[in-house]
Amino acid sequence: MISETNPLIKAKRRAGRVKRYVKRKVYERNIGRQYKAWLVEASDVQAKSTTHDFVISIIVPVYNPPMNFLTECLDSVVGQQASNWQLVVANDGSTNPNVTVFLESFKEKHKEDPRILVVDKANGGISSALNVALSYARGEYVGMLDHDDALDPRCIEIFSQTIEHNRHPDAVYSDEDKFSPKGEHYDLYCKPSFSPELLLTQMYLCHFTVFKRDQVNAVGGLRTSMDGAQDFDLALRLLPNLKNVVRIPLPLYHWRAWAESTALSIDAKPWAQQSAARAQQEHLDRTFGGGTVEPSHIQGLNEVHPKIMKPVKVSVIIPTIGTPNDSGTSRFVDDAVRSLITNETQTTLEIIIVTTGVIPDVDVSDLSAEGDVSERGGQLQHELKHVVYTNDRFNFSEAINTGRKVATGEYLLLLNDDTTVAEVNPVTKMLEIGQIDEVGITGAKLTYPDSRIQHVGMVLLPSGPTHAWIAKPNKEPGYFGSTLTPRNYAAVTAAALLVRTNVFDQVNGFDTAFAKDYNDVDFCLRVREAGYRVAWTPYAHLTHYEGATMVRKKADSAEHEQFLQRWSELLNNDPYYSPALNPDLQRIYEAL
Repeated sequence: MISETNPLIKAKRRAGRVKRYVKRKVYERNIGRQYKAWLVEASDVQAKSTTHDFVISIIVPVYNPPMNFLTECLDSVVGQQASNWQLVVANDGSTNPNVTVFLESFKEKHKEDPRILVVDKANGGISSALNVALSYARGEYVGMLDHDDALDPRCIEIFSQTIEHNRHPDAVYSDEDKFSPKGEHYDLYCKPSFSPELLLTQMYLCHFTVFKRDQVNAVGGLRTSMDGAQDFDLALRLLPNLKNVVRIPLPLYHWRAWAESTALSIDAKPWAQQSAARAQQEHLDRTFGGGTVEPSHIQGLNEVHPKIMKPVKVSVIIPTIGTPNDSGTSRFVDDAVRSLITNETQTTLEIIIVTTGVIPDVDVSDLSAEGDVSERGGQLQHELKHVVYTNDRFNFSEAINTGRKVATGEYLLLLNDDTTVAEVNPVTKMLEIGQIDEVGITGAKLTYPDSRIQHVGMVLLPSGPTHAWIAKPNKEPGYFGSTLTPRNYAAVTAAALLVRTNVFDQVNGFDTAFAKDYNDVDFCLRVREAGYRVAWTPYAHLTHYEGATMVRKKADSAEHEQFLQRWSELLNNDPYYSPALNPDLQRIYEAL
């Protein structure tokens, strides 16, 4: 064994201290002032100073936690500002005698408080303990608290206010952060509003979430077969009933980061990802009649691909003026069509080329593509149409609407002529999400030819619609994995946009007043206004030679003004971009 006095060991220790110092300084620089002030203000809260006329039950499964962590956990409930809570602690056969002694003392100390109940049971795992605690719960709502974590003292009060203000919704969840054994807070997660498509791959609701207790009981509570991802499994089983879900953009749950917690590393509980995969697969089987769940190249993350429930035809509308590609050997539109036909082997396409004048037909000698023989019966026979419309100037919106008039597919894929397929079957992968009834629009991942990010969803800021992570390296994971998993956005780009045809017709297509700019964002917002979600998936991936066929330097001033008049109230009020994050274009995804 090498001695601690060894120069190499000393150098490693110094390097470790420097690394931790730099990380701490980066954290201190980036963390928001509002967040810091929020944490400081917690010390001024007075316990039992407010109440409400309904109860939130907090259930805590306990198995051999460090005693100081357990003490802090339970004290964080007892010290709540609001008094309308019930605490049910289920000791899951802890083998550490100190835990038993502590819980007996805790029970004795609070024996006059009917809100507090401590139950002993034989060891059966976390779901078993939660179910026992759930059986004693009496609140209208129930939330889970891990035995080594803590609630902010304002948690139940703010949840109660939110429940009352929103007429008792199906579920309420808050932001969360992590804190070290020394009590240092970091890694604030400012969550989006309810995003069902994100929930397919990520249990982002996590801490702190309360559900209607009767709904939890109706689906059978927690399942021991899903231990490690029991809350994820519960949320997925509840998903069909979650019609009204409210987010609180405040960190009301503090997740302890230590050696045995997944808050620190997924390696602490490697079985959790396997349990999550089982829960996800069962959700796909229930909802879509099948699909696949596979481990992602990102540790702790699974790729989820729902089965396409029924074969459909997708009409691909490609507006173009026939610009030659960089090599001059063909046109961008020829490359786009060839690439799509070659790489889409699972979905039948009707490709509609829309031009402002007569250009030579796209030269594609063979419009067939090798399909999945078992599922599709051999080759797919794609169809190609060429439509001309008359206009003095190119109007993207009018071109799209013209293409729609001849489209016969159940879905429309709006596609720029300067795109090529980067990963196979992009249309099918968009349909995986686009087939969900409540989803009106689905966007794709677009990267520049040098692989930098061009589009991974759009956020609405005071400065206007903004491409998140634009020009960042392709390996950029985004904010809490935002570039890695399907999710919802306020808008996506029409450079590659899938929309159900009847939804397109319901909102009367694209607004021709937006000939050059904002037409896709305006379309997305009108579809959302009609009651549909806008989704995005990273699994559909295309290369975008942005601006190659129509160079633009800045937005049209008249269209910019019209967009602001129509949608100014939504700027800086994007449901999927937390109000707790910085609205400054140069500082997005930083806590305020």
